[in-house]
Amino acid sequence: MFGNPNSGSFTHLLEGIQRQPIRITGAKTTRLTYQPDDGSYVHECGPVVLTKYDIAVVELFTDQGLVGIGPGDVYANQDYSRLIGRNPFDVELLGLPPGLDVACWDIIGQAVGKPVYQLLATDNEPNPQVHVYASGGVHWTFYDKGDGKPHGVDALIEEALRYKEMGFDTFKWRPGTDWEEAGMDPQKLGEICRQLREAVGPDFKLGLEKKGYDSWTFDECVEIAPIINDLDFYFFEQPMGDEGPAQFDDYRRIKELMPNVMLWGGERFRSLEQARPWLEAGIYDAVQTDGYYIGLTANWYLARTAGFNGVKLVPHNWSSSLGTMCNSHTVAGVSNGHMCEFFLYDNPFREGLFTEPYRPVNGYINLSDKPGFGMELLPDLAKRFPYRPGPMVQSNPRFPHALARAQAREAEVRTRYAI
Repeated sequence: MFGNPNSGSFTHLLEGIQRQPIRITGAKTTRLTYQPDDGSYVHECGPVVLTKYDIAVVELFTDQGLVGIGPGDVYANQDYSRLIGRNPFDVELLGLPPGLDVACWDIIGQAVGKPVYQLLATDNEPNPQVHVYASGGVHWTFYDKGDGKPHGVDALIEEALRYKEMGFDTFKWRPGTDWEEAGMDPQKLGEICRQLREAVGPDFKLGLEKKGYDSWTFDECVEIAPIINDLDFYFFEQPMGDEGPAQFDDYRRIKELMPNVMLWGGERFRSLEQARPWLEAGIYDAVQTDGYYIGLTANWYLARTAGFNGVKLVPHNWSSSLGTMCNSHTVAGVSNGHMCEFFLYDNPFREGLFTEPYRPVNGYINLSDKPGFGMELLPDLAKRFPYRPGPMVQSNPRFPHALARAQAREAEVRTRYAI
């Protein structure tokens, strides 16, 4: 599949692309933090709150003056010395961390004068109109937070209608905060689903994800699946996580209960080898692997394997516009690119990193034909978003015992499917 790196032959994905004599001369990682100035939370979801959000930007420099951009690793102190003198066109052979892999593709596109999505469309026509869905539902709560704003189903409906007004045709949400504290169960959540469906109308697509930082149990899935099927939901996302083939029979039983609803999942897959059993068995109707975490090369091969098995690609995209950048180009470049997640919780990293960030219009991101990703970082990002060490995720102070309960439930799910 790959050419000999010493022979000058091309790797499979870059077959026919004019190789350029470019050398990597250096790399830089910039750590950034967003923390609300008013003391509010980035998320208040499930048993946890996020008090801040950390990301990193990696820049890869070359002897031709081209600079590639990618998502960095906030918590890793990476040694870039082995890359010095290497050619970015060997991206498939270098075994790079995800962000450096993405940055190499940015350089390659700039070097040959083509957008990345065109490079990825090796035997199909690319589609630069990328369908995106509104992803949120991490602030609505079953309880009144005392801020004078709607809560419960009213808050969820208000959020959904806001996205509909913005032109989105699909909304994915998480099922509220701690269930024990709220006295919630699948049947009560089903009533919220019904009210939401009535509010948004029959043509607006709805997706339901796992509990925030918590797993659904199999019994809970069996209860909710026929409810969301009757309400014509579009998809149910990895309710019991991606634990492995031991889950397949239970997931098949859940799918039988919701024949009109797709099952999506796979955001935790970190390799094709991990994803392959799910793809070949057809458990997920769409796989949600994220180039932010596995790189663009790996996600291209995974997407191709998914397409071979009749599975759509719908990347997870929850961190920053760096993820929107690499994931939207992947969706545009592969034949089974279906949609891309577009996060809409309050986070300036959605639009505050680039001079011209990708912005959806009526639920679509229209990619340009600029070389590479066509993106330019804003100046002084480290001053705009100074990095602040410390944990992002904390137990919800309203319910001190909720996180321990959620972790115990997730452990039960893992134990059920342990091999």
